[in-house]
Amino acid sequence: MLDLIIIGSGPFGISLASHAVSNNLQYKLFGYPMDFWRNQMPQDMFIRTPHEFVSFSDSKDDLTIQQFSIETGIELVTPLPRPIFVQYANWFARKSGVEFTPEKITKVIKNEGYYEVTSETGDQYTAKNVVVATGVEHYKYLPGFLRELPSQLVSHTSGYTSFSQFKGKKVVVVGSGQSAWEAAGLLHRDGADVELVYRKEGPNYAGSRENEIALRDVGDIFYQLPLDEKKQGWGQSAGSVAHFLKPYVEGIVPQNAGVSIEKVELLIEDEIRIVLSDGSEKIVNHIIAATGFRINLDQVPFFEKDLLSIIEREEGFTEFPKLNESFESSLPGLYFARPLSSHSHGPTFRFILGLRKTAFSIIPSIVKNKEHNLIRN
Repeated sequence: MLDLIIIGSGPFGISLASHAVSNNLQYKLFGYPMDFWRNQMPQDMFIRTPHEFVSFSDSKDDLTIQQFSIETGIELVTPLPRPIFVQYANWFARKSGVEFTPEKITKVIKNEGYYEVTSETGDQYTAKNVVVATGVEHYKYLPGFLRELPSQLVSHTSGYTSFSQFKGKKVVVVGSGQSAWEAAGLLHRDGADVELVYRKEGPNYAGSRENEIALRDVGDIFYQLPLDEKKQGWGQSAGSVAHFLKPYVEGIVPQNAGVSIEKVELLIEDEIRIVLSDGSEKIVNHIIAATGFRINLDQVPFFEKDLLSIIEREEGFTEFPKLNESFESSLPGLYFARPLSSHSHGPTFRFILGLRKTAFSIIPSIVKNKEHNLIRN
C-alpha cells in the first residue's frame, strides 16, 4: 500500500511529489505532466505572474527558477514565456527525482483506513492518503444563454493552444479579464475579425510586484483570520488584465464596453446574430467565452455521489470542502490543494503563489500521521 496518491501533475502536484520524495514516502503522481500548461493554453503567450514568484517547492528551497536559469543558461524575463515555464517544470521534476504515472484517475473510493484509486487503464491502487491537486479544468463556466448554442459555435477560452482556425472568421470574445484580452490579441494576430464584448466600463489593468507579495503573504495567515477579514478573499476573483497584454489589444481590437448580450440567435449553420443591451446587433461566426471558472467539488469527475455526500462542506459555501490547517478534509487522509482549498485557506491558493505553503502543510501532516500510526502499532 502506498503512503500517498497525488492526483494532478501540474505545479502543485509536482511540488507535492518532490516533498514526498524528500520524506521517503511511497507515492504515485497521476496525470499528464503539465498538461494544462502544455495543451490547454497558447504556447506563444506568457505567464501572468512575474518570474521571481513562479518557483516550484522542494523541501530545501533549492530548485528555484533562478537556479534553473543558472544551470541551463536560459534567461529569465518578465513576462515569462510559457514554454520556458514548462522547461523549468521538467528540470525541477528531474532534479527532484519525481516520477510520473501519466494516466488520469477515473474513480476514488474510501475504504476502512485507506483509499482505492482506479486509473483510466483500469489499474487499481491503494493508499493511506490522497491529495487532489487538480486545477480548474473541471470548472469551465458558460452563461446559460451561451449553453443554448451548438458547441461548434461557442467555446471557452480554456483549451486553445492556437486560434489559427479562426482566420478570416468573425469572432466575438465575451469577457473583460486576462483570458479575454489574451484570446482577443491572439485572434487578431491569427487573422480573425475579432471584437470584445463586456459589461465593465473599461479594462482593469492590474498587477505589480507588491501585489504578488501581498497575495503570497496572506496565504500564510488567512486560515487564522477572523471571519469578517476572510470574506473579502472569498468568491470569484475580480477580472483584471496584466499590463503586458495592453499593446496586443488597445487600439487594435474593437471593444464594446458597458454592454451585455441580450439575445443570441442561430441564423444559418455557421452564423449567429447577437443583440447587445445598447440595441446594437452583430452577425458572427463564433463566440469565445472568457467567462472563467466556477469551482465546485461536486463537479470533480472521479468522485462518486456516495463519497461526495460524506465530505463536510464549508458553511454557506457547499461547493468547497471544509479543510483543516493542513488542507485535510473531514475524511482522514483526503487532502485538497489548488482551487478547492481556496475557501478554507484563501485566494493565494488559486495561484502558483500558494505552492510552498501547500506542500509544507500537507506532506508534514502525512509524515506525522504515518509516524503516529507506526508508534501505535
